[in-house]
Amino acid sequence: MWNYRVVRKKNVYIDLTENKERVSYTYAIHEAYYDKNGHVGAITQDPVEPFGEDIEELRHSWVMMAEALGQPILDRDNIPEPGYDRKEDPIGSDLDERLKELKSGNKKGIPWEQVKRNLEEKWGPFDEEGYRKQVEEERVEKERIHFETFIGAPTLEQLIKRIYSDYREHIKRDMAENPWKYSTECGV
Repeated sequence: MWNYRVVRKKNVYIDLTENKERVSYTYAIHEAYYDKNGHVGAITQDPVEPFGEDIEELRHSWVMMAEALGQPILDRDNIPEPGYDRKEDPIGSDLDERLKELKSGNKKGIPWEQVKRNLEEKWGPFDEEGYRKQVEEERVEKERIHFETFIGAPTLEQLIKRIYSDYREHIKRDMAENPWKYSTECGV
């Protein structure tokens, strides 16, 4: 499980005018990764920015980042959080084992050619040009919807309401189509 969180970073420096150590803080949004109990085990090294492979994903990324402002601030120096259990982290539970495999050169995996053959046996040949055309058509349609729905909102408040409403509808659809992405084990 992951989401965006505000992270406070402590910066220690020497004030040369008084020759004293000083502390300042900066705040940024990072991706945060959780164990099954809802404790943060890791964050991205660098802050993140809104990003999407199309305009819809960019809007949704922005909303998810805005939601981070409603969560408690994380201290960078306290990651992983107290109570974090690596064994209960669905992503990191076998991280040590995977790192050992990579370092030893005994990395397990299935060659891409085999994966492709298996997929083609099940689903038929992959039409790469057709796929690219479909992706482009979806991108153009999402930009059309964006233009009609969001461009020209009379106030910032109405724009934000429209964007948030669109995001909530997306989450409802995504939860129905991909329930595995939404953990009910932790309250994040």
